[in-house]
Amino acid sequence: MKKVLIVEDDDSLRDSLCAALEYENFEVECDSSVETALARLKEENFDVILLDIMLGEISGIDGITLFKYLQPGVAIIIMTAFATVDLAVNAMKKGADEFLTKPFDIDTLVVTLKKVVQKYQPKSVKSERDDDLIFSALANPIRRSVIKQLRLYHQVKFMDLCRLVDVDDHTKFNFHLRQLVNCGIVKKLNHKEYTLTALGKDICSGGLMEF
Repeated sequence: MKKVLIVEDDDSLRDSLCAALEYENFEVECDSSVETALARLKEENFDVILLDIMLGEISGIDGITLFKYLQPGVAIIIMTAFATVDLAVNAMKKGADEFLTKPFDIDTLVVTLKKVVQKYQPKSVKSERDDDLIFSALANPIRRSVIKQLRLYHQVKFMDLCRLVDVDDHTKFNFHLRQLVNCGIVKKLNHKEYTLTALGKDICSGGLMEF
């Protein structure tokens, strides 16, 4: 369960946000000022801070720096009813991750919370290595063409795939095909045909390639 700190001086809004996020299975704590939030951050760790800009003696903008000093790994979402481009840029420069303009609906808030939490999730060495292989595969025009053809024809034999991709050098083509297999985008079937894996299909449907 992800832990959220709401820093908002409007009692009604703060209570509403707290109830809504608890209903969405977040663990929630609340404060009405940067000062009280700082005291809490010295005792507790949070995944996300939902921070109003217009607060008391210390503004939400100034609070960003203080919060990040105490907990560098915390995500910060700024809330304000007075959104301007300059304000958003300033908040992002100080370390805010997202910027929400009041009023916003709870669905938008929950999606934003989940996005910033995911941003701070540690990635394993294997995951980073796999990502490098995938982006390397997508950067090559021959490999992109293989993915496109397999998306169209589903299962294709090696020689037919060479013809569809228009590569005469079979050794060169086999090298590129192996790279796609090694990074998990393409797999070879028992009857010597090639097809997209679940990852390959996700890449096609997820907007990483243009068709």
